[in-house]
Amino acid sequence: MRVAAGVVANTFGVLRQCGIRALECVVYWTGPSQEELVDEVVHPLHHSTAYGYAVDENWLTNFWGRLLLSGRSVKAQVHSHPGTAFHSATDDRWPIVSQSGFVSIVVPNFAAGEPSLRDAWVGRLGEDGRWRQLSSVEEALDLP
Repeated sequence: MRVAAGVVANTFGVLRQCGIRALECVVYWTGPSQEELVDEVVHPLHHSTAYGYAVDENWLTNFWGRLLLSGRSVKAQVHSHPGTAFHSATDDRWPIVSQSGFVSIVVPNFAAGEPSLRDAWVGRLGEDGRWRQLSSVEEALDLP
């Protein structure tokens, strides 16, 4: 999946501003439905703590409608964790998309570090419904 220039930096900016280095935050990467391209960072309305987040249900319903009307889809979910990046049991059970091949990225330290996915946990949902950590971000993403 190709990631447009500025998406990673924008993601880190949102995660930092929203999370203020104390709360988890989430964004969705979207792009044209018929392309393997991420060109937009969407910051959902959500409630968060230092150890989790919940996306507003009304916002989510409206979001699905906007995606449909615009011919776009969610390509990946990206969220921050307080310390080491890992995919929690909650992350495993509640992705925004539960289709095989979907990508989930967890950024460590509330995204306080360098705007890079080098230390992130990057995983892909398998056909069996289980998440598999990838050996590198490049396995899932073509970064600028």
